[in-house]
Amino acid sequence: MRKNWMILALGAVMALLVTACEGNTTVNSQPADTTGITVSGHGEVQAPPDIGFLDVGVQVTAPNVADARDRAAKAADAVISVLKKDGIDEKDIKTTGFSIQPQYDYSKTNEPRITGYMVTNTVQAKVRKLDAFNKVIDDAISAGGNDVRLQGIRFGIDDNSKLQQQAREKAMADAKAKAEQLAKLAGVDLGKPMTISEAQASGNDPRWAYADAKSAAANIGYDTPIQAGTTTVVVDVAVRWSLK
Repeated sequence: MRKNWMILALGAVMALLVTACEGNTTVNSQPADTTGITVSGHGEVQAPPDIGFLDVGVQVTAPNVADARDRAAKAADAVISVLKKDGIDEKDIKTTGFSIQPQYDYSKTNEPRITGYMVTNTVQAKVRKLDAFNKVIDDAISAGGNDVRLQGIRFGIDDNSKLQQQAREKAMADAKAKAEQLAKLAGVDLGKPMTISEAQASGNDPRWAYADAKSAAANIGYDTPIQAGTTTVVVDVAVRWSLK
């Protein structure tokens, strides 16, 4: 009987120890201090672009796949050759799309009938000399003939690391000015930054232009006017400041 009583007492002691441990665990899991002032800062810097991108391709439809592919290959080779002739390095030319799609006739009430096949081949060229950008466009259009498809152009900055640094400085200055104003309005003294997070927007501000083979052919004999505009680098930060 005495032995059973000791076992029960030992069990009660163990239960108290487990409860105490659980209590300590609960205390340690309290949320971290979130006091202070949290603000966002915005910084952006504009600069003229120094590179351009040209997305150009060919599109051919023929009664059978072999003819469509051959014609598209010939036109694409002509476009790529003239890009290289205009000084575009081979490493700056890459294929971005190639597809073969059947073409259907839906005019009948019965099942659709295949009338031919369309082959599309698109390449992207990185133009490092912007003063020759309009010539590159015009030569590519002429080389592709009526099969050419100009998907678009855009501009950017090849190395925008220095612009990112400038935008980051502006973002932090903006955040600090906001935090100081809030602290003053609240009648408290601003302390040091406790947490800082950054979000960068795209380094390029695209300027798109579109054309098709018909309009390009109609304007042959005139240089295509191209305006590069400016490129914007944006940095946003979120900063939590402590209070003294």
